[in-house]
Amino acid sequence: MDSLHAIGFYVSATLSLGGALLVAFLPTRTWRGLALAVTGLGVAGILVTLSAGLAALVVVVCYAAMALLLAGPRYRSFEVAINTIWRQLGAVAAAALFALLAYSAFRSDFVHATYFGGLFGSAATGRFLLAHDAVATEAVGALALVALVAGAAGWRARERGR
Repeated sequence: MDSLHAIGFYVSATLSLGGALLVAFLPTRTWRGLALAVTGLGVAGILVTLSAGLAALVVVVCYAAMALLLAGPRYRSFEVAINTIWRQLGAVAAAALFALLAYSAFRSDFVHATYFGGLFGSAATGRFLLAHDAVATEAVGALALVALVAGAAGWRARERGR
C-alpha cells in the first residue's frame, strides 16, 4: 500500500471511529443521524482504499438510509418487553457464537477444489465471485437484503392503508 492509500485508509478509519463514538454520545437524534452518515463515509472510504468499490457504494446507500431514519421525525424509541436476564443470556450466546466463528475462521483454510464444469452455472458463478472479490459478493448479498427489507416495508405500508 503506497502512502496515498495509507493516508486515505487512516483518515477513513478515523472518520468511522469518530462517527461511531459520536453516534453513541451525542444527545439529539439529528446530530446522531449526521454522525451515522459520517461513519458510513468512513467505512466506505476504507472499502475504497481496499479496492471494493461496489461494497463502498452499498455502504454509503445503507448508512445514508439509516441516518435519515434516525434523524427523521418518525423515529421513536420503544420499551423492550423482554426481561433483563433473557437479554443477558442472548448477549452471552451471541458472544459465544462469535468466538466460535472467529476460532473456526482462524483455524481453518479455504477448500481448494477442482471444477470441471463450463463457464455458466451456479458453481462457476460462485467460484468466480468468491475467488476474485469476496467483499463484492457480500455487497451483492447486502443489496439483496436491502431489496427484501424495502419490499417488506412497502408491503406493510400498503397493508396499513387498507
